[in-house]
Amino acid sequence: MTVTGITAATDGVLARMRMLVPDLPESTRLTAECILDDPHSAVAGTISDLAASAGTSTGAVSRLCRTLGLDGYPSLRVSVIREAAATAYGSWNADISREIAPGDSLADVARTLEAVGARAVHSTLAGLDLDAVAAAAGAISGAKRVHVYAVSGSGVMARELELRLSRIGIACWTYADVHDGLVAAAQLGDGDVAIAISYSGETDETLDMLATARDHGALTVAITAGPRSRLAALADNVLVTVAEATTFQDGPLASRHSELAVVEMLYLAVGQYDYDRTVQLLSVTERAVRPRRPERRRTQTRTDMTGQH
Repeated sequence: MTVTGITAATDGVLARMRMLVPDLPESTRLTAECILDDPHSAVAGTISDLAASAGTSTGAVSRLCRTLGLDGYPSLRVSVIREAAATAYGSWNADISREIAPGDSLADVARTLEAVGARAVHSTLAGLDLDAVAAAAGAISGAKRVHVYAVSGSGVMARELELRLSRIGIACWTYADVHDGLVAAAQLGDGDVAIAISYSGETDETLDMLATARDHGALTVAITAGPRSRLAALADNVLVTVAEATTFQDGPLASRHSELAVVEMLYLAVGQYDYDRTVQLLSVTERAVRPRRPERRRTQTRTDMTGQH
């Protein structure tokens, strides 16, 4: 199993930190959140200063360093400063709050939405395991059948992936109902691919469908914010998403930007895998739907009416 973004020692430390936050013990999580809220200020002082700002202890800071594969606070400090200076974690990131107050103008709400979405996408793509993406894309490109399992809100992302893959000739089906999904998954085998999407990685229905597909020989892929979840444990390739919470949007609701980024990345990788076929099929499918487009039909209607006169 390939798990995203946990092995590298220094590159993408903030992105990896954000990925790990949901699974960290409380004191370590509070330390990580303190750094993520304002990277420059958090590591401007000593290890004791960081612990005080986070309301934790120097031991919690040290545990965070070990979790990230760093040899101590000096390495953490250098890595955070370097990344914050070079990415969206700079002053723009720190200056915009994640919270929306009742008196905020819609302009402020728009800036918050932009910042939260950008941070989620940046963190997800910065830590994405590209080897896992490539392995999944190669398998999908040559698969006999591709299933995508997801329920509730994640089903929207599953349907998006199905639509994209279908446009480039991939035989793909989405299952949101567990009974239908289990029946379909039991018919998969070697040469098939099963993809499951779940924010928590702990949704029982999604777990059951992916487990059945795996038991029958399909290659399995998980798209989840839980790199240590039960869903991740079932998958041959794990693509980890990072959620950016804000007022009215927490957990699964906050994960949609990052899930879509992974769906886009996987689709583009599949398209690249057989570039000529992708270009040809996109052209063919575009021509097929062109007559049904509203603007095309309006133009045709105007032409017909002109001809009648």
